[in-house]
Amino acid sequence: MTPMYDLNLLRILVAVVDSGSVTSAAGKLNMSQPTVSQALSRLRDITGDQLFIRDAQRMTPTAHAMRLYNECAAAIVKLEEALRSDTPFNPATDPAHFTIAMSDLGEMTFLPLLIDRLSQVAPHVNLDIVPMDVAEVDTMLKQRRIDFAIGKIASNDPEISSRDLFDETYAAIFRADHPVIQQELTLETFLACGHVVATDASGHWQASSMTTIAGIEQANVQVNLQHFTALPFAVSASDLVAVVPSSTAASFADRWALRWLPLPFEMPEFTVRMLWNSGKTVRAADHDWMIQTISDVLTDLGPYATRLGKT
Repeated sequence: MTPMYDLNLLRILVAVVDSGSVTSAAGKLNMSQPTVSQALSRLRDITGDQLFIRDAQRMTPTAHAMRLYNECAAAIVKLEEALRSDTPFNPATDPAHFTIAMSDLGEMTFLPLLIDRLSQVAPHVNLDIVPMDVAEVDTMLKQRRIDFAIGKIASNDPEISSRDLFDETYAAIFRADHPVIQQELTLETFLACGHVVATDASGHWQASSMTTIAGIEQANVQVNLQHFTALPFAVSASDLVAVVPSSTAASFADRWALRWLPLPFEMPEFTVRMLWNSGKTVRAADHDWMIQTISDVLTDLGPYATRLGKT
């Protein structure tokens, strides 16, 4: 007799491949970590394969696990969506789990606003925030390792949908009692001041790239940070100047003793977008609700760019 297998084991396998960890998979499935671990153990016994190899950051699937994933993932998603596609999502009572990729600037600028909204209207929605790797965003979305990506990103993949959130530009940020910068920032002053930049700028323009501005000499970069996380502390404790998106500048100024002004030269605007995977599956009601919620929260940032220099 052909043995009967619990198809839920395959659903759990797909979730672990998508998320890269037992913890994240358990959150997505609304299960406990021991339940997910036990399911993987049962599936290892059935298949005779290790299924996953642990490294410092992720659980990497074996070749056999990827064969199972490729055979089952799309079918499982379609079945799940078919079962719940007509069920409305009630954010006040229904649980949901989303994984969102953001840069560290996004974490500091967008995430507090999103968390505040969710705490008010959707207390049972959980988030996993993962680092933004611009070159890998399409792959991560198509493999369902993330649900959304937000930032200075774009995609030409037909399976990836996007929504423009707001147009943005750059601003100079510095401590409120800066000894040189007054009510206007001139090019001469900008170049004379010391600058702090982020090496991992997630595609954002930095003063270390002054040669990209025609006819303008190199800025005086005194501090290179690996990420933007320490930037407001470095600026608030020194006479250094930093260049960040205007929405981030306004956010930093609200939380630290900082001021911001327009850059003393023309910079092209860019668009902050949200990306998600629209291919092969029917979107669920909770997914659609989250798309609209992110849009509602983050389009409020747009006026920062248009008010730049009018504060």
